[in-house]
Amino acid sequence: MNLKSLSLSLGLVLSVIIAPFSSCASPGYLGKTYSARFSASPELRPRINFWIDVFTRYGEHEAVVHHRDYPGVVFGSLSFVSEAKHMSPHGLERFKKSQKTAFENKVMNSFRHLATGARPRNSLEESIVAQMRFIPGGTAKYKRVANERLVRSQTGIKERFADAVRRSGRYMPMLERIFRDFRLPKELTRLPFVESSFDYKAYSSVGAAGIWQFMPQTAKVFGLKITAAVDERRDPVEAGKAAAKYLQVAYSELGTWPLALTSYNHGVGGVKRAVRKMGTSDINRIIEHHGKRAFGFASNNFYPEFIAALEVYDNYEKYFPGLEIESPLSYDEIKLGNNFSIPYITKTLGLSTDSLRKLNYAISENAWKGRYPLPRGYVLKVPDGYGDRGSRLKMPEPAAQNKRITRSTPKSSKKVSSGAPSTGYHKVRKGETLWSISRRYGLTVYTLKRLNGLSGSNLQVGKVIKVAPN
Repeated sequence: MNLKSLSLSLGLVLSVIIAPFSSCASPGYLGKTYSARFSASPELRPRINFWIDVFTRYGEHEAVVHHRDYPGVVFGSLSFVSEAKHMSPHGLERFKKSQKTAFENKVMNSFRHLATGARPRNSLEESIVAQMRFIPGGTAKYKRVANERLVRSQTGIKERFADAVRRSGRYMPMLERIFRDFRLPKELTRLPFVESSFDYKAYSSVGAAGIWQFMPQTAKVFGLKITAAVDERRDPVEAGKAAAKYLQVAYSELGTWPLALTSYNHGVGGVKRAVRKMGTSDINRIIEHHGKRAFGFASNNFYPEFIAALEVYDNYEKYFPGLEIESPLSYDEIKLGNNFSIPYITKTLGLSTDSLRKLNYAISENAWKGRYPLPRGYVLKVPDGYGDRGSRLKMPEPAAQNKRITRSTPKSSKKVSSGAPSTGYHKVRKGETLWSISRRYGLTVYTLKRLNGLSGSNLQVGKVIKVAPN
């Protein structure tokens, strides 16, 4: 049902589209059932469809205003596409924020009115009543929205998800082989779409890294090496093996794949507590429970997002016509018998640094610069046909070269970068803004936000953000 255009603050006229709860906002939802291992009840379907829309219908200059506890209840969508063409990035972000706030307040006012038991006054309130009929509680459900401010805006990630599907082609066949070797369902290899959008250089503000977003402690438990020279969390293949091991353990502890997947975001112990609290191991009943929630917003939507990602990826031609997936990577491997620096390796093998970079995401920037040698036993990926040259690395690197590497190693090189452009990341300092950081690195605010999947303008001091594209 379409509302009339609403004239909001700053003179902008936005078309607010109300998506009825019982119907599909995007045409052609498949509602596919993969197997009993990845089930989705009819009650969960509106939530899944909401995330399909976020992934495929709404872009970075669009926002969906919805119920925080029931995302399938959509109050309207706001488009800033035309404004993005002529406004400065900084001005556009301020404008978006003001318009989102204006419409959210309008929706909140409608809930306050309905909470009194009064009849709907307009189309928006009629839609709210119609969409929330399935929620028990009479006027109490409207009071709760008003008191707890359960109206939320979600920015679309259509462009980002399309990029993720495109990038996934490099490693998806290898990941499927790994999970098959571990006797795990192939569907689990789609988890990076939710975790990192298949961003091989992903690094979160809390310290998670790589497409599988492992935290350091968990990574080490599952066999990944993290040193000054290499961080295997950022190696899609090695981290994929660790993820397979984690999911095996989680499944053995929790008994179902939906719960095991949810634990990837909430922890095995946290999911066990939720099961005890709710008295059920059925993920559908835990998520769509009408009482107090067992999870916060992110964990409560993790499994529905996963199912949405499954459906989009398996039918990407339908959602992203003309999208071409990157070809699978093909490479040889050389297991290093000694510590070797990158400059020595490239010279000895007759390779360029660039040809190694796109195959070895685990290697740190300091190692690329020659400040740290790669450790003995490290498996270096090299272009096809170069594996036989590994015999050239049998002898230790000349001592003079090793001494030069040691002398050039800065004392602070183990710390997180606080702003060197060559690292590709920046640690936010007190007083810095998206605007000041973007100017420092020659980026636009729009590009900086897109690189980091940010929807707002606030930055947390100490947060590590990306300042260079793939």
